[in-house]
Amino acid sequence: MPVAAVEADRRDVSGLLNRVVTPPGPVHDSRGIGDRGGVGDGAGVGVGQGAGRGVGAGDGGGTGGGPYGPGSGIAPPRLLREVAPDYTDRARRAGLQGEVLLTMVVTAEGLVTDVQVRRGLGSGLDERAVAAVQQWSFSPALRHGLPVAVWIEVAVEFRLR
Repeated sequence: MPVAAVEADRRDVSGLLNRVVTPPGPVHDSRGIGDRGGVGDGAGVGVGQGAGRGVGAGDGGGTGGGPYGPGSGIAPPRLLREVAPDYTDRARRAGLQGEVLLTMVVTAEGLVTDVQVRRGLGSGLDERAVAAVQQWSFSPALRHGLPVAVWIEVAVEFRLR
């Protein structure tokens, strides 16, 4: 593929990432109607309608103000209390074994919310897995030493004995 040589732009313009990492003082070149240099109509250096450094409509640093994803400076939550799921009679009779893969939010208080089945087994085991993890408790995930909500993925195992 032919490539044309083009001279680089000689202007030195601070980018959004630089602003999020090290917020500047007064900013006069915002990329939207919001204040403090953000992109969109939000307050702060974030992107969208939110306030703070986040992306989207929420407050703080998450995406849309919602839970963080694992990694990127987030210390994961630690399981404190686990409740094992019960087999259904139908699954036991069928000899069904395997894992139900779930995603869920662990809140800043260590509680489980928003449980979703990503890969199920059927025969009532998906519902039993969801009911079990809703009773779990965690020490919350931490970001800069402060508790935050995070999305996590767990596999609930069903084995016949």
